[in-house]
Amino acid sequence: MGNRFFYSADGELLIVPQHGALTLETELGRLRVEPQEIAVIPRGLRFRVDVADGGVRGYICETFGAPFRLPDLGPIGSNGLANPRDFLTPHAHYEDRTGDVTLIAKFLGRLWTARMDHSPLDVVAWHGNNVPYKYDLRRFNAMGSTSYDHPDPSIFLVLHSPSDTVGTSNVDFVVSRPAGSRWRIRFGPPWFHRNVASEFMGLIHGGPRRQEHGIRTRRSLAPQ
Repeated sequence: MGNRFFYSADGELLIVPQHGALTLETELGRLRVEPQEIAVIPRGLRFRVDVADGGVRGYICETFGAPFRLPDLGPIGSNGLANPRDFLTPHAHYEDRTGDVTLIAKFLGRLWTARMDHSPLDVVAWHGNNVPYKYDLRRFNAMGSTSYDHPDPSIFLVLHSPSDTVGTSNVDFVVSRPAGSRWRIRFGPPWFHRNVASEFMGLIHGGPRRQEHGIRTRRSLAPQ
């Protein structure tokens, strides 16, 4: 991006690289994100993206509701799915330089630009928890059925943006991990059900017959 910087005033950004590594230069520090890792940029945080040689390809999800958070584990207990200790935040880092730079803002679905005479990444130190972070999907502790039934996709839920309706989310971010031994023996099809969730699935590792590292983002509009 060079001397261009960006922030979204509309929503939070979930970044999922599929090919190539990228470095997120944010107001609060640097994050290097590689395939099989994800990163979240809070609403309103200014940043720049530097890509590795060979280019980068991947997915970005913007949620306009509540910030992403970990799901309630309920009967799973204190450990399971994505553990808080595995989420990484950057050390403080700032740029003290002048020059002609462009700040691009996304507001109400439109892009706006402003000229600046210095880098907007000039935050010397920070304190709090509204920060960018990244997570390695390979650390996800998948939960599965060991008996007979077809489990709900929520057992693969990494992050979700809750809504004001109990039992539903604005966005669910799900990761499909390698299948357990039970699924190699037999397949338990789901029961008949309906929902109005819009699902998007992207493959970030493996081939069409090995979708163990696929990702699924779902907009839940009604309970399943």
